[in-house]
Amino acid sequence: MLEHSLNLGSRLRLCASFVRPQIQLCDVGTDHAYLPIWLMQQHKITSALACDIRKGPLDCAKANIAQYHLEQYIATRMSDGLTAVHANEADDITVAGMGGDLIARIVAEANWLRNPQKRLILQPMTKPSHLRRAMADNGFALLREEAVYDEHRVYTAMLYQYDPQHAALQPEKAYTGALSGKTDAEKEYLSRQSVYLQNRLNGFLHTGKAKEAEALHNALQIIQGLINSPKSGEQNDNR
Repeated sequence: MLEHSLNLGSRLRLCASFVRPQIQLCDVGTDHAYLPIWLMQQHKITSALACDIRKGPLDCAKANIAQYHLEQYIATRMSDGLTAVHANEADDITVAGMGGDLIARIVAEANWLRNPQKRLILQPMTKPSHLRRAMADNGFALLREEAVYDEHRVYTAMLYQYDPQHAALQPEKAYTGALSGKTDAEKEYLSRQSVYLQNRLNGFLHTGKAKEAEALHNALQIIQGLINSPKSGEQNDNR
């Protein structure tokens, strides 16, 4: 590790933990390039492409990369999503800190991601259920998902791989993803999803939409079971 290592927050550190070792990384919406810088300092990746659609964030990224003397390993590029990135330039792709609908659009517009050799690490700030549905509809399988606290908020990060043969997304999985309630952060996230779904359920009941209400009720039952399940370490589990 280089001296004066960058201090990465737990949200981005969770994303970093999903990145495979010794690969080429493309970080979309890189902002300050903190994630590729930290991964290079850990000697986890061989190179990185830091992309952003705006000049200001790219200038910040370039300055930070230079500060840590990583210009030889991290390149910057102005790009709307992945439109200016080629398939041979990235093995793992990180898209963090955006809305789930925007992340879904970025993925859908990059046909070269439909390759089982690629991995997508996604961290939506909003609309996670929309993102999970869109990824499933586009042939991507959710390999892993975890939740983490960062500055008193809870976030999830998701790891996807293209697999058009993957099983259909169960209705509740749009809200739970691969979370099982094994940590406090996961239980907090699931609890917030439960409140959101309960409000939607009440609305359906009020307007007489019985079919929609039944589907949400079933999802809520499953989520409540995950919330009430023992945390990791409280019993032997298979994880």
